[in-house]
Formats: sequence, structure tokens, C-alpha cells
Amino acid sequence: MTVVRVHGEVDLATADRLRERLLDAVETSRCNCLVVDMSGLGFFDASGVRALVAVHRALKARGAHMVLAEPSSIAERVLEALGMRRLFDIYPIVEMALTHTSGLCADGPPFRDNPVS
Repeated sequence: MTVVRVHGEVDLATADRLRERLLDAVETSRCNCLVVDMSGLGFFDASGVRALVAVHRALKARGAHMVLAEPSSIAERVLEALGMRRLFDIYPIVEMALTHTSGLCADGPPFRDNPVS
């Protein structure tokens, strides 16, 4: 299992970077379950949902899956409005998501909309 913390804003300008970051984290760790910690999101729109759906499809094709954890209030509203609970397991806290499957957790570096140099 790999946890990737997502911070900042996910919108049209950053959604593709989010998708690539999540796919890279899975490739690097070779995990079968990706936990996306969404607690640090200050903005999240349908572009972010599109990125998450793309990652979900890519993981499903490999026999792996993704769960979402601690969505910020804005992310929660967007996910609810778009009916994403039908597609994703969404946990209120990261610790609950970590119990989703057993195994080791390798913490991936955080995704930031403005990477720190």
C-alpha cells in the first residue's frame, strides 16, 4: 500500500500533474493499493475527479486499486456532487483507509500544486 498526500489546488492547470504523480507513486512502489490523502486540498474541481478516474482505470487494468482518504470539505463536496462514492471507497481518516488492505505502507512524497524548489 502506498499513501500519497495531496496538497494545494487541483484544477485544470494541475490535474495532469496529479494523475502522473499518482501513477508514478504506484509504479515506483509496485503497490496494489494506492491511498490518496486529500486532507490538504484547498481547491478541487472536476478536473481533479477526471485525474482520479484515470488513475482508477489504470490501476484496475493492472489488478490494483485506489482509495481516497480525508477529503477536505471542498473535495468532499465535489466528490459527492459527482456521485464518486459509487466508484471510490472514501474514508473519513487516513488510518481507516490504511486498514482497507493489509500490508506495508510506503509513504510517497506529497503532491503539491506549486512544488517547493
